[in-house]
Amino acid sequence: MEIITERTLCTGCGICATVCPTGSIAMQADQKGFLYPYIHATTCCQCGKCTHVCPVLHAASVWQTQSNAPKVYAAWSSNQDLRYVSTSGGIFSELAQDVLRNGGYVAGARYDTDFLVEHVLIDHIRDLPLLQQSKYTQSRSGSIYLEVEEKLQEGRQVLFVGTPCQCAALQRGLRKEYRQLLLCDFICRGVNAPVAYLAYLHGLEEQYCSKIARVWFKNKKNGWTQFGTRIDFENGQTYFGDRYTDDFMYGFIRKNLNLYLRPSCTQCSFKGIGRPTDLTLGDFWGMSSQSGPDLGVSIVLVHTKKGQQAFSGLSGIVREEKNISDALSSNACLEGCVSPSAESAYFWQQVQQGVPFHEIMQKVKNNPLRKDKRNE
Repeated sequence: MEIITERTLCTGCGICATVCPTGSIAMQADQKGFLYPYIHATTCCQCGKCTHVCPVLHAASVWQTQSNAPKVYAAWSSNQDLRYVSTSGGIFSELAQDVLRNGGYVAGARYDTDFLVEHVLIDHIRDLPLLQQSKYTQSRSGSIYLEVEEKLQEGRQVLFVGTPCQCAALQRGLRKEYRQLLLCDFICRGVNAPVAYLAYLHGLEEQYCSKIARVWFKNKKNGWTQFGTRIDFENGQTYFGDRYTDDFMYGFIRKNLNLYLRPSCTQCSFKGIGRPTDLTLGDFWGMSSQSGPDLGVSIVLVHTKKGQQAFSGLSGIVREEKNISDALSSNACLEGCVSPSAESAYFWQQVQQGVPFHEIMQKVKNNPLRKDKRNE
């Protein structure tokens, strides 16, 4: 067996490597830093487990099974400190605290020592800050699926939060439903290449003559609607770039740019309103003026009775029921994929030539053929 699914469709979820009984599948990085499965033909026993669990190959039966429209809420934490350090309204943190207080576990993405991203399992509220805030490069799954399954088999409650493709991978890997698993995906634009992300960070380290101490995307110093990127350095200096000018965010979220997204994200199999997760979280854009301070509002899509029970059980939040049309108008990525970038090839050509990240982005921004407006 040479491939599991087409390379351009592979999400790098890693479930194939997790279930391989002979350890014949290794997740290896390509030139952009994206992980893909590599199959060692000499030890592969042709059992077919990797194709059986691949969420892409089974997207029609795994992901597109929920036909009922979800309940939709705008919600935010009453704890303004918690809300400030959260990406949107702090609902993930409220859910996580509830699970942790009841002796459960939370699986989510954290930075490692190099500020790359990996999924880990925590069992104490003191570790919750590790999982808070958006992280804009792809998270490595590692052994997280096995760790989650082990806790579920022990009868422990687990909240798993990940990209839609990671949630689909966990579902395929578990092979059965667990009543104590709360599965939560989020409205995903796509995942960025680790090589581009590290080039961005390295450029800032050179500019500030210091190693990075903290990365904080979607920092709310200027408010949630005017979020920026904050980077703290070991020498005490701080960088802040707003959502319109920060080089990395510019290449990620500017309309039709999408410079360093994974190829599968432009043809994602895991979009749609009805999802087989329990909850879907995201930003509820357009709600800030109705929620007090500009600290963020979460959109919450409730798909199951289990999800409704967990969400309704949160006492420290404000919630307002909305219509599905409100969700769609504020989040195009709920149903649609981003477009492949016409300038991505140029970006990667420059990277391969060793041009610093900031210089590449200045060339992109100054492209006279590009219409770059703040309301894109």
